[in-house]
Amino acid sequence: MSRGPPSSPQMSSKSHTVTTTRIHIMALDGIVNVNSLFTLALFLGLAWYPTAPDPTTTLVTDTSCIASSSIAEGLIAFHVYSFSSFLFSSLIALAVKQTIKLFDHKDDDAVGSVRGAPQAHVNLVALRAGTLVSGFGSVFGCGFLMMALMDLVQIKLGVLGCGSLHTFAAGVGNDKGVKFVLLQYSNESRISMQKIGPVASELTLDISMASIFNFPCFCFIIALLSAFSYVSFLFWFQCSSSYRYSNQMISQKENQPINLLSYPSAWNHLSFPSKLPSKYLKIALFVKKWPHRSLAGGLERHALTLHLALAKRGHELHIFTTAPSNSSFPRYPMSNLYFHLSKPTAAGYLDQAFVWKQFQTQNSTGKAFDIVHTESVGLLHTRSRNLTNLAVSWHGIAYETIHTDIIQELLRNADEQQSYALTERIAKVVEEVRFFPHYAHHVATSDHAGDILRRIYMIPEERVHVILNGVDEEIFKPDPAKGEAFKQKFGVAKSRSLVIGMAGRLVKDKGHPLMFEALKQMFVENGTFRQNTIILIAGDGPWGARYRGLGANTLVLGPLEQAQLASFYNAIDIFVNPTLRAQGLDHTLLEAMLSGKSVMSTRVASITGSVIVSTEIGYTFSPVVVSLKNALYRVWEDGRRVLELKGQASRQRGLQLFTATKMTAAYERLFLCISNDNSKREDYCQYQSPFN
Repeated sequence: MSRGPPSSPQMSSKSHTVTTTRIHIMALDGIVNVNSLFTLALFLGLAWYPTAPDPTTTLVTDTSCIASSSIAEGLIAFHVYSFSSFLFSSLIALAVKQTIKLFDHKDDDAVGSVRGAPQAHVNLVALRAGTLVSGFGSVFGCGFLMMALMDLVQIKLGVLGCGSLHTFAAGVGNDKGVKFVLLQYSNESRISMQKIGPVASELTLDISMASIFNFPCFCFIIALLSAFSYVSFLFWFQCSSSYRYSNQMISQKENQPINLLSYPSAWNHLSFPSKLPSKYLKIALFVKKWPHRSLAGGLERHALTLHLALAKRGHELHIFTTAPSNSSFPRYPMSNLYFHLSKPTAAGYLDQAFVWKQFQTQNSTGKAFDIVHTESVGLLHTRSRNLTNLAVSWHGIAYETIHTDIIQELLRNADEQQSYALTERIAKVVEEVRFFPHYAHHVATSDHAGDILRRIYMIPEERVHVILNGVDEEIFKPDPAKGEAFKQKFGVAKSRSLVIGMAGRLVKDKGHPLMFEALKQMFVENGTFRQNTIILIAGDGPWGARYRGLGANTLVLGPLEQAQLASFYNAIDIFVNPTLRAQGLDHTLLEAMLSGKSVMSTRVASITGSVIVSTEIGYTFSPVVVSLKNALYRVWEDGRRVLELKGQASRQRGLQLFTATKMTAAYERLFLCISNDNSKREDYCQYQSPFN
């Protein structure tokens, strides 16, 4: 075997095209600056050029050509309309500019960038629309400003109807104001009809005043509506921009290959191809005990489910485990599955010296092992330190167990002797921190355990991988008929409105003292709850006899085979796991979820972080009697309809993450990635979403 620290392929850095906004920002800045200059001109114009028809403020000598008060009013009105338009334009431009999400160059490597220019991910449609609306605001502002200037020209040089050459020269000199000159000229021509006669003059004056009054009012209304629409536009732009920004980020991340060895989340979230691999591995597994029928813990069940599935996919499996002392070893009809049995030590562990010799013999026979897998410390670190193609699956580490010890101490009765487990556990954590790095790759069975391995145990991120436990989805699935048959078999009356189920070892650290006390108090407190509820318990242990003492509505069924267990889950309304163990990820919760049942469990990090992540799936409680009672009463009050809806959501999450197929695919990809064959290692360590 090769020596040295395990290496991992580094993901190549690729540049990805992103939406640059430098030109857009410059354009928006230009609009705001121009608007500011014109606005300044407006106020200066009002301050320096009085509008009253005062002889001292006009150059006209002919009294008939002096501008009327209506033109002075128009000058003021058009100044206000122009200011409103410029303000509206500037507000839109600033809103668009502010909603562009600029990010620092430190994030460039995550999404790709063009360095040296401000960049953002924005809604291009909204950006263009905002720039266009802002531009229209400026155009309208300029238009009103030109009309105001024409009124100023008429006040200074005489109305257009008098035909003054200076007035026309001032108006035509500004080519952008030609149309407005013509418009004003037509209005003032009607005013000049006062020479025809008093009646015609009065009528013309009324028409002129009406047209001047109506048009400014119309413009004012338009400007007012535009100002109100600013808020709506800003809200729409912000929402659509954020939504598009998120979609672009997700799209880029999906299109960008992922370095699996550095992937921070559970591999169960990824979709690996179901087709058989082009390469078959020779895998060595070290496990303390191989499961026999229903007598198996979570570690053994994990080993059984995973490695039988890998063998079915064509990989060659060599399993190094202990021989059972009082029962026959199970046989499987697979030619690529080999068992290498050894006598356990006095403590029940693998004899490391003996199994290592077995391993070396098989490793030198034919093809060398591509992968070495150990369930927890099946293979000690003293033997594994030089294996770069080794992965260890942790089903509980000492740091997690500290939480368990705290709970146990809080629940300790006054007459019980104080435990010194906490003091001993700290020393165990320090020991694990020291020898864990001797394993090349670490597989955490919960998100919480993965975080601890990275932060507390200081294992490099590229050597820690989260692969959640999975159970056989072909066995554990909704089947109401099996559930009804199971209830009939054990005499569960249809009058029972709530069927609560528990399964596993009935021991102290699984929380059964807590559950027993909660049920005992509830049966005394609430006769209706006692009459309408039945408790089904699958498993055996010291607390089985105590549960039987609660009455006829508590049925202890003993250990069940896998097929019977599937029927058990279909017979209950909710599954409760009152475990006090903060480590690992109990299979019973996953089996109940795939069976379409809502679940309830203790509020520990491994469960709330990976399994019961929301109230849509189930219920959680603190490991104290009061909290557990409140959760049970809440379940009873919610009723079967709510539990059915939660069960549907629970099954959907189970199918997404906790199937044996998802778990096997993730382990297979990891084994292909870290195997000794370096020819295709880079390919297997890169993940490309199949949905692109």
